[in-house]
Amino acid sequence: MFENYSYKQKFYALVIIFFMLSITAYKRSFHTLFEVVSEYRTLSKKAEDIDKKAKNNGTLKNDVEYLDKIIGKEGVTKEMVQQGIISFATTNSGVSINDLKPIHDYPETDYHIITNQLDVTGNANQLLELAYNFEKKFNYSRIVSQNFYTTKKNNKSEVLHLKMIFQNYENTK
Repeated sequence: MFENYSYKQKFYALVIIFFMLSITAYKRSFHTLFEVVSEYRTLSKKAEDIDKKAKNNGTLKNDVEYLDKIIGKEGVTKEMVQQGIISFATTNSGVSINDLKPIHDYPETDYHIITNQLDVTGNANQLLELAYNFEKKFNYSRIVSQNFYTTKKNNKSEVLHLKMIFQNYENTK
């Protein structure tokens, strides 16, 4: 049967059959193998990224604690913050609350800024001690502004005031 063909024609037929078998083998076996290998590489990279992020979880917790310390505790309602400010100020002896402004809430796209204002009266040492205690021991909110001023009462005695402004930042995402 193959005696009628020349060696050149047999060679071309073998080359064509070789390429057809190679294409078939590629489509059936090697193509899926290459896809699986590339998917394995991408999944390995994702697994490494997840492992790196899981290892950074401890540092992330430390960062959140640090930010809570700087800008105030998260997850506390604004009313609780105001009540905390009042109770913290009243526990200091000799200091009386002169004025407490209503809570001011300023919404942004990503967060809310909650502002509380407290005006207290007392002598200089008491007010300085109160401001220091608020700065160091009070963790619901942070003081962003302090203003000492005096007012005259009945044109006789001067009363020393300390006006403090507290702010919290809440994430709305």
